[in-house]
Amino acid sequence: MAKPKRPVFIFPELESRGRRAILRTTEEVSAEIDALAAAEEPKERVKVTYRFRADAVEAVEDIRRILRREYGVRKVNREDIAQAAVLEALKQLEAQGATCFLVQEFATGAP
Repeated sequence: MAKPKRPVFIFPELESRGRRAILRTTEEVSAEIDALAAAEEPKERVKVTYRFRADAVEAVEDIRRILRREYGVRKVNREDIAQAAVLEALKQLEAQGATCFLVQEFATGAP
């Protein structure tokens, strides 16, 4: 027994733009642009060494433990935590200026 032919679908909204045109909403286009921009960000890691106080090392471990236990975040390492913290600190410094916690922390010893 032969298979029945598939029905022919007609999309009149595509006819004015060509048969192979793809119509997308503004939100879809924006989401794709954002995804492409995120993919273009450099993913290469550069090895650096910083010295942390013992309480800061414990804080990183506490963050990792809390993320795992309370929020179910399994794939997070110390480097990712430190990197996210540094990038967030930079955002706050640029946005808040003199009221940022970094300025408050380090400007006290400045002349």
